[in-house]
Amino acid sequence: MLEPSTAGLTAQEIQDLARDAYVFGLPMVEHYRLFALGFLSDSPQVRPANVFLHFSRLFTPKDRDVVSANNDTLYSEANLDLRGEPVVLDTPELGGRYFCIQLVDITTNNLEYIGTRATGTSPGRFVIAGPDWLGELPESLADARVIRSPSRFVAALLRIGVQGPEDVSAAASLQQQFRLTPLHVLTKRPAPKLPDVVWPPYFDDKADSSLKAFEYVNFMMQWHRFTDAEQPLLARFARIGVRPGARMDAQAFAPEVRAAMLEGVKDARRVIQKRPVLHRGWELPDPKVGAFGDDYLLRAHVAWNYIYANSPEEAVYPITHQDGEDRLLDGSRSRYVLRFAADALPPARFFWSLTAYDAETRMLVDNPIQRYSVGDRSRDLKKSSDGSISFFLQHDAPEPQRVANWLPLPDGRFYVLLRIYGPSEAVLRGAYVPPAIDALSD
Repeated sequence: MLEPSTAGLTAQEIQDLARDAYVFGLPMVEHYRLFALGFLSDSPQVRPANVFLHFSRLFTPKDRDVVSANNDTLYSEANLDLRGEPVVLDTPELGGRYFCIQLVDITTNNLEYIGTRATGTSPGRFVIAGPDWLGELPESLADARVIRSPSRFVAALLRIGVQGPEDVSAAASLQQQFRLTPLHVLTKRPAPKLPDVVWPPYFDDKADSSLKAFEYVNFMMQWHRFTDAEQPLLARFARIGVRPGARMDAQAFAPEVRAAMLEGVKDARRVIQKRPVLHRGWELPDPKVGAFGDDYLLRAHVAWNYIYANSPEEAVYPITHQDGEDRLLDGSRSRYVLRFAADALPPARFFWSLTAYDAETRMLVDNPIQRYSVGDRSRDLKKSSDGSISFFLQHDAPEPQRVANWLPLPDGRFYVLLRIYGPSEAVLRGAYVPPAIDALSD
């Protein structure tokens, strides 16, 4: 017998609802994992809200928390609690060094940027306010830039450019100078009284294809103010128990309802992982990344593959899983070469890099020379006499004359991300297409 919320729905309609709700909610579940790392008491990264956790080294294969992490910048992250008041962010003098602060709402849309491109590298002060705050700022913050969020919790992701291992110490010193301060500390007023949030146990949706993900969708949705245009969609999802803050108990549904919902989840996971149209094997960035609007499938695809991708105007990430012959990249089967002509290097205002990832784990590739990316900041990079650059992608070390341009691969399937920080207009409108990665015959 169908439950009251699903009364009148056919099995196919329930399946379709579950599919659409899973696609809609998957980014919030993926995003939950970052908040869980900060707030769960048994997490090695547990810390209070509104406090930066600084990673004062470049990421390596040992870092397993975020898929497709870069090896170009130092990372810092903070979970902002905006339920009762804004948080004030102070940035130091960066002296022209590249940095950006990406503010990510509950749905994984990006808010306004802070950084070299968006606000410059002089010291700055910014006020980040949630959807419920209607107060006034003190005179001391009259010149601060106010950034509004539709979410009550926001992730703040700081990236600081590093020119190489010898530059890490200088970048790390700057990293420590970024400050987050709740408004009440500056106004010397009592902190707002807020109820404790009971964050559910850590959950990896990629390893679980049951209906459990919907419990986390419901939990996360309560911290976001959805638009009026999204209300009819939320009303549809409510018919299968997917609603902000509600307790989801899949076992309370009739067996035939659960079966239809599981089919919907299976459909959703299939469509989320479907490969898009490729150009020379590369998936080019969609201009809606970071400001997804109602393209919920794109939002889910990005969250599954490379969550926290920057908005295109900040950086773009062409990605490829295939070689020039449309075969899956596999370090156990082939060696590869990626050749950029002198007049076709990635057009970046700041810098660019190539990074290989294990296709199964989506993590950086462990290798004996501890090289995880190559690009225009690689000091020993060798160019050909015509100005072109050839990168050699393979599992085992190449000939000595090619080692400088070697990007190590796993002994199995992999994919490659080309990161272009500060992309040109040609990149943003899709006119720049990277060359294909070709199997190496010599």
